[in-house]
Amino acid sequence: MQEKKKICYVAELNLPSKSAYSIHVMKMCEAFSKLNYDINLFVINNKDIKIINKIYNINNKFKIFSIFNKFILLNFILRIIFSLKILSKKIDQDALFISRSIIFSLFASFFKRKIILELHHEITGFSKIIYLLFKNLNLIKNLKFIFLNKNLNHIYKIKEKNFIILDDAVNLGDFKYKNNSKLEKTCVYIGSFFEGKGIEQIFRLAKKNRKITFHLYGEKKYLKLKKKEKNIRIFNYVNYSKIPKILSKYDVALMPYQEKVKGRGSIWLQNYMSPLKMFDYMAANMIIIASNLKVYKHILKNDFNCILVNVNEDEKWSKAIQLAFKKNYKNTYLRQNAYKTVKKYTWDKRCQRIIHFSKEIYIK
Repeated sequence: MQEKKKICYVAELNLPSKSAYSIHVMKMCEAFSKLNYDINLFVINNKDIKIINKIYNINNKFKIFSIFNKFILLNFILRIIFSLKILSKKIDQDALFISRSIIFSLFASFFKRKIILELHHEITGFSKIIYLLFKNLNLIKNLKFIFLNKNLNHIYKIKEKNFIILDDAVNLGDFKYKNNSKLEKTCVYIGSFFEGKGIEQIFRLAKKNRKITFHLYGEKKYLKLKKKEKNIRIFNYVNYSKIPKILSKYDVALMPYQEKVKGRGSIWLQNYMSPLKMFDYMAANMIIIASNLKVYKHILKNDFNCILVNVNEDEKWSKAIQLAFKKNYKNTYLRQNAYKTVKKYTWDKRCQRIIHFSKEIYIK
C-alpha cells in the first residue's frame, strides 16, 4: 500500500476554542484527511479528542499533538519556543507544513522546510518586526503564502507564483437539517459581538421594527449594550456543531458589518474579511441581508444571492428586512442562488486548491 503523504498543520491554539480561527483549522484538517493525507496538527494544548470532535462536528481521522502540557497564552518568547519544539521533532523532510503561526513559518523557512503560511489579517507587533527582519535578510525565499483576501498582498507584495488567494469555506454536509416550522418574522445573527460587527445597528433596527424579532447568538461578555428592546433575544455562544440546527429555524440572516471591524486583540479586519458566518448562512439556504462592502462582493451579489444595503442606512435596512419575509419568487431566487454559490466554497475544494498550489511550487 502506498504511504500517505504527510501534512503538518501548525496553529497557535488551545483546543477547544471559541474562535473562528479554531473552526477553520479543525475543518481544514478534517478535509485534508478526507483527501487521504496523513495529517498531524500541532497546537499549544488540547483536551479530550471526543469533546473536540463533538464541538466542531468533525470525524477526526488526524493526530493532534500538544506542544505544552497545559492551557497557556503565547507571548513572543513562547511563540519562539513553540516553533522550535515543533521543528525539533523527527518529521520527514518531504512533509508539507501549513501554518497559521507567523513565527513558526519564519523559522521553518529558515530551515528550508516546505512551508505555506496562511494569513487572515495584517501582521502586527513583534511578529511584524521579525518578519521584516527575515525578509530584508533574504531568509524567507522558501516561504509561500495563502491570503484570505487579495488586499493582503497589497501589503506584502509577494510574487504571484508564491501565493494563492482562498476565501473561507463550509462543509455542506453539516447543514443537512430540514425544518418545516420556521420562526415567523425573526431575523438571526450568529457571531462575535466585537466592535464593528453591527450589533448597535441591530438594536436600532429592532426599535424601528417592533413586529419583527431579532435573535443574536454570541459571547455575552463582549456585548456592551445593556438596554434592549423587547423584540431582541440574546443567546450565549454556542458550539459550532449546533449552528446548522439553529440556522434551520430561521429564514433571514443579518450581516450588518460596519466600515471598521475589530477582531481579537488589536487586529482590524474590515479590509480582509471572508466571514465564516457568510458561508454558513448560504449553506443553510437563508436570505442574507448584508452591508454593502467591497471586501466580500466577489461572493455576495446584490439581488442575486443576497440583499446588500449601505452601512447604517437604517430605513433601507428596515425595508429590506420587511421584504425578506415575503413569500415570493425573488426571495426563493435569492436563497437558491446563495446555495448554488456556496457549493464553490467547500473545505474539500479549498484543500484541493492548496494541494495543487503546493505541487506547483515544491515539485520541480
